Amino acid sequence: MYQQKLILFLILLNLLQLKTIAQPTIDTMKWCLQQKPHLFGKIDTRQSFIYNNRVKIIGIKGGLNYGKRLQFGLGYNQLYSPSKKLDKQLYFFDTNGTKDSITSKLKLFYFSIHTEYIFYKNNHWQLSMPLQLGVGDTYYKYQLFNKKQKTNQFIVFIYEPAISIEYKIVKWAGVGADIGFRLMATKQKEINQQFNSPTYAFKFLIYYDEILKILFPNNKWQKKLKIIKTE
Repeated sequence: MYQQKLILFLILLNLLQLKTIAQPTIDTMKWCLQQKPHLFGKIDTRQSFIYNNRVKIIGIKGGLNYGKRLQFGLGYNQLYSPSKKLDKQLYFFDTNGTKDSITSKLKLFYFSIHTEYIFYKNNHWQLSMPLQLGVGDTYYKYQLFNKKQKTNQFIVFIYEPAISIEYKIVKWAGVGADIGFRLMATKQKEINQQFNSPTYAFKFLIYYDEILKILFPNNKWQKKLKIIKTE
């Protein structure tokens, strides 16, 4: 049942993406790549599920923005403060031969290649398609006899497509929402099924570049740093 829901969601997501790509985007992308690139950076958080428990992923991204519509960059993503329901008890024998237990914490991090295309934009609304391809590590971490150790460690490969919408309330602030999916691949099929999940985020956006324009309207360095925002 879960796999059927997963397949249905991916089909709907891809159909939505194909519908937007059907617009004359190739010429727009070519035009964007001909423009002088500018640096961008952002911090975001995304909600998803692991082992049917809601979790939060924090991401930091930075890179180049072409024509204010096409972005390429690198990112770092990490599981943040997961639920205690995801903890595992590990059992061991102490120096006296007595059986004891210790709590291990789930960890997940991955580095990613990030791209995003803004296919619709006006003074207030912005619709875009972010995509991440990542590689990282997942494991359980614990401390035993004053030594930090890991167990159930696996290299992970992650594919994250999404659709993003933003509404700029004023020049320097706005709100937004993302919906997408995380597909994870490891050599353990059971783990993949538990980490594969819809992702979503509700965002309050601060456009620091617009704030800097207001505070320092004549600074030349602002032209080099076009988009800075937190989500």
